[in-house]
Amino acid sequence: MDIQLLVLITLLLLIVSVPKAMVENFEMTEITPQTTDDVLLNPGMGLYLAAGGYQPKPDAWFMNIADIAYFRPDWSQVKPEENGNYFDEYFGPIFDFWVNKMGKRVAFRIMSESMHSRTKYVTPEWVFAKGVPSVKHTGIYTSEQIDPVFWDEKYLEIQKEFILELGKYLDGKEGLEYVDIGSIGEWGEMHLGLHIPGRWTPKQLEETGYTEEKYIETYRYIIDAFAEAFPRTQVFLNVGDYDTINDYAALRGIHFRQDGLTPSGPSSNVGKRFYQPYSKRGIKGNYEFHSSYNEMKKKSWDLKTTIDKGLEDPISYLNTNIFGTWELENAPEEVKTLLTYAGQKLGFRFIILKLKAQKEFHLDGESPGRLMIEHTWKNIGVAPCYESYALIFSLINNNGETMADQLFFPKKPTTQWFPDEDITERILIRIPADVPTGEYTLKVSMLAPEKPERKILLGIVGKDTQNRYDLCQVNAVKTERRQAVVYEEGFESGNLWSASSGMKVSADKTLAHSGNYIMLITGTQQGSWNYASHDLGLSILSGSKYRLSCWMQVESINPEIEPYLKIGLTNAKGEWLENQNTNYYDFSKLGTWQYMEIVFETSAETFGGHLAVEKGSLESQITATIRIDDVKLELLESP
Repeated sequence: MDIQLLVLITLLLLIVSVPKAMVENFEMTEITPQTTDDVLLNPGMGLYLAAGGYQPKPDAWFMNIADIAYFRPDWSQVKPEENGNYFDEYFGPIFDFWVNKMGKRVAFRIMSESMHSRTKYVTPEWVFAKGVPSVKHTGIYTSEQIDPVFWDEKYLEIQKEFILELGKYLDGKEGLEYVDIGSIGEWGEMHLGLHIPGRWTPKQLEETGYTEEKYIETYRYIIDAFAEAFPRTQVFLNVGDYDTINDYAALRGIHFRQDGLTPSGPSSNVGKRFYQPYSKRGIKGNYEFHSSYNEMKKKSWDLKTTIDKGLEDPISYLNTNIFGTWELENAPEEVKTLLTYAGQKLGFRFIILKLKAQKEFHLDGESPGRLMIEHTWKNIGVAPCYESYALIFSLINNNGETMADQLFFPKKPTTQWFPDEDITERILIRIPADVPTGEYTLKVSMLAPEKPERKILLGIVGKDTQNRYDLCQVNAVKTERRQAVVYEEGFESGNLWSASSGMKVSADKTLAHSGNYIMLITGTQQGSWNYASHDLGLSILSGSKYRLSCWMQVESINPEIEPYLKIGLTNAKGEWLENQNTNYYDFSKLGTWQYMEIVFETSAETFGGHLAVEKGSLESQITATIRIDDVKLELLESP
């Protein structure tokens, strides 16, 4: 056989064998984790209970779908006197039972006006004694109630002092989920009850100096006070038909709630008007039913229709107030089914649509093993996730011991995993070199690294006692260490790179760094990123760690734009993926040989690459004399 033909065939076989080896090394297993219908009791979302003073048993059916107890005391209950407060007396037992004993969360709204209160003074009597003007109203359970003029300067001054005092006591307290703004309006909602007999009248508004401008200013003042008092706690505003107030609240980081959910939607159409556009600005939505279950029956309102209407909007919280907590024990099956249904869809709910992982990874006993994983997620809840969570992928042996943990921050943060969007991420898990060969279970968990004690529940099966989820089995296989140096060029044999336009490359003996020859690059270049380049003509392994290095000497360059060496990585189609650049040449030591180096990781798509001596500028016209020697590409770690 002709010797040239034999050489050509040998080269072709070598070229074809590399991709085949890559396929063998990266044979993937693909799974779709099974989903679960469990209600996920995650932070920053959930059904909550209209708690009152009732203390349910831990095994009550609703304790599995709601873990927030919600309370609405009068202002006079927690601070009946000007000096001192009843915070310990009121909040202490609530936290002791719900948080410490039951492991739940709590939320509060302290009201300044409420027709349901059984007292004459919802706002403490001492507030009026200090000069705050008042109006007389009729309550449901009392013939007379004295309510403050909310837009009075003295009222606002006293209310702010109280808010700051409350924040000092509650802000950041373990188990506190959120507080509502309850300082203005009927029940602390964004209205004055003008449509309700016995409450505010147009005449009272006129006599107390009400104007819309004063009302808006009052809300801004109170919003600012809550933002100042509760920097570590979620605060909700009962939004209504006031675009300017709601927008200001959002600017101050205050979330939206609405207490009027009906089968036709919430009052003032706040879902479409505010919840939807503001949800992607980090503002959470919270609904409460307009009427109790029995009242809904009398009005022929369908509960399923009402819940579905609420779930059209990106809500993170929903009150179960169609029944008080004490009544939920014996709720009809329809209520149990539909509240569970709401809890399954509320807030964010992450599932894994598809996972690809290597069936096996290699260990040579010297360098770490590497396991490549591709994972595709979907948020099947109705709302965004408002925290930036991380993932931990764990490798567990048959004895339940963790052999490797890899923390992973998604390239697309979880705050941008919007409902019904597929999110694909890739991770490389580094396995200690001394891990024994054999079969392992791959698990995943989600958490905020700053709060590792609470992991986020996922909508898939396979959860263990540490809230980690089983994904698949992978094998560790013993292998020989790969060749470390995959490309090396000292230019001793005259193999030179391709020069860019205006440049010339030559093998030169003068000022060699090592050996006899170097590559000399001279000329004037404009319109290209590099002075000289070289297609490697070999496969670059994906999911691997490499070192690229060379020695460079710049004799002269004008203008002084620092050159460097790079590797441009490409995929299997030859399409560019990314550049990995060495350090720049140091002009303070012009004329000396300098070592250039970059250690880099390749992605799952990496297949090939090319080298180049880079200009560092595309448009600049640069005249240069550069020497290159001892170029080396080393494989440090591979799967």
